[in-house]
Amino acid sequence: MGKDSSYKHIFKYTGLFGGVQGLNILIGLVRNKIIAIILGPTGVGLISIYNTAATLLQNSTNFGLQISGVREISQAFDAQDEEATRKQISLLRSWSFIVAMFGFIMCLALSGVLSMWAFSSFEHTVHFACLSVVVAMAAITGGETAILKATRRLKQLAKTSVIGVFMALVISVPLFMKWKYDGIIPSLIIIAFIQMILVMWYSYRYYTPRFLTKWNNLKEGKPMITIGTAFVLAGVLGSGAEFAVRAYLSDMSVSLAGLYNAGYMITMTYAGMVFAAMETDYYPHLSAVCADTTKMNGAVNRQIEVSIIMIAPMLIALMFGLQILIPLLFSGKFLPVIGMTQITVLAMYFRAVNLPVAYIMLAKGDSKSYLLMESVYDILIVLTIIIGYNNWGLDGTGIALSVTSFIDCLCVIGYCSWKYDLDLSERLIKNISIQFALGLISLAIVRYTSTWLYYGLGTLMFATSCYISYKMYKSTVK
Repeated sequence: MGKDSSYKHIFKYTGLFGGVQGLNILIGLVRNKIIAIILGPTGVGLISIYNTAATLLQNSTNFGLQISGVREISQAFDAQDEEATRKQISLLRSWSFIVAMFGFIMCLALSGVLSMWAFSSFEHTVHFACLSVVVAMAAITGGETAILKATRRLKQLAKTSVIGVFMALVISVPLFMKWKYDGIIPSLIIIAFIQMILVMWYSYRYYTPRFLTKWNNLKEGKPMITIGTAFVLAGVLGSGAEFAVRAYLSDMSVSLAGLYNAGYMITMTYAGMVFAAMETDYYPHLSAVCADTTKMNGAVNRQIEVSIIMIAPMLIALMFGLQILIPLLFSGKFLPVIGMTQITVLAMYFRAVNLPVAYIMLAKGDSKSYLLMESVYDILIVLTIIIGYNNWGLDGTGIALSVTSFIDCLCVIGYCSWKYDLDLSERLIKNISIQFALGLISLAIVRYTSTWLYYGLGTLMFATSCYISYKMYKSTVK
């Protein structure tokens, strides 16, 4: 694949999944707006805690099959070995059902512990026990999603994403209107079921379900499980860190956890418009070329460049638009989160650089290195958020997220440069520095100006970032 076609391919699928993610965001924001009005910050906080707990259990019990499965199937698929591809798919499906049952049992067993951890009482034990169904269905959904990614069924994957988010809106809102807080758990179960059925519908059409029942056959999936074990530990640490942060904030007030989650969610979701294509398209491609250092560096540099080109102007627009967006998307009760969210936007610049580099460890199957880097980040995020909140309140959590993302970015780049000969081009570093400097200036403007000067300078900063991104884009397609 030549330089031009490589960039065009990345722009094409980043645009495709960015558009899908944008539509998902729009539908999701409508849903969040309605939920915020119906349930308020407390309801948003409860949903956040339940979702984080379910994710913690998923990551703790799925043995990283969504990651290791993509890698194993993708290598067979790229080699055009149909028999090996189908064999790997059967292995992944079989192990996905096994880990689904494991996750179901673990969630039931730990429901009381989770309730005590999150709410300092056993009052919500039944609610956490009901999440066991969500955990099991998510494991099956993850396995089938990995199959679609590895076999490049990207358009079908995009369809499932859009339909799933739309159905979540249609189903959850009536439940919340009728049962208020009591509708949260049923909505999570129904949404997880719909997502599972949608992915299975497409996956089973291309690859007829075939499951392995003999242990000797199942043992052939040992490479997936071995690689995935470290991913499980990383997932436990990651989800555990998120859960610990929300539990810490909910000890102060469940509403505080809801405010933090709203700020975190809007930033991560907005940036996800650009990041959506990485795991879906970039990761399988990187897995196929990572053995060649030159091709690996080319893929990483191109992905970072495209990410910065697309996300930098969006981040500045978000930073200046939050005063309008927060009340519009949630309610006036969420105004205290504006400052925290504006600061958190800076973390997305580092994430745009960090993610493509971090995928090198996944593509190479170096689970130990991945675990090491994830552990550093998870420890830092819990410590910095506690320090940040104690010193500067809710805004301090935004400072913590940005500082931790910066440190993590430096650690990941330094480690990958040392171990895998990663080489980021001088042109790329220069362009990243310029765009980040505009982000810092924009943050100063939104924090210390108002009225016509606020929006006038905001328009200027956005236009400048767009111009720099345009120049970067032109240089990629010469």
